[in-house]
Amino acid sequence: MRWTRLTLVITEAFVALSALVAGAMFVAEPSGRLMGMTEVTLARSPFRNYLVPGIVLFMVVGGTQAVAAWAEMRRWPRAGWLSVVAGAVLAGWIAVQVAMIGLGHPMQPSLFVAGVVIAGLGWRRRGGGK
Repeated sequence: MRWTRLTLVITEAFVALSALVAGAMFVAEPSGRLMGMTEVTLARSPFRNYLVPGIVLFMVVGGTQAVAAWAEMRRWPRAGWLSVVAGAVLAGWIAVQVAMIGLGHPMQPSLFVAGVVIAGLGWRRRGGGK
């Protein structure tokens, strides 16, 4: 189980950092310019700019990943369950993103797979704090 926990900590911390930085950049500049995006990308979505998606990316995606990584590092007994939730949130975020704006970046499938892997490894660890 040691490799599982280590894999979760590294993956969740990387995704958390990425989501927190990207979300903050979207909030700081809702046009998406800081991330090399344009508002045209949002034409098929209910959003006019990246403010709300940036807030969700920062708080929900980045937040769940950060909490799950922290719980794994602290060997919290329910860390596995938090990883299941964090992985499902990440995979869901990407699925909704692709449904709304389409498949436009190679990171989308990679992050979807990361979400599924995080959820799967979390499921394997659920209830175990070792």
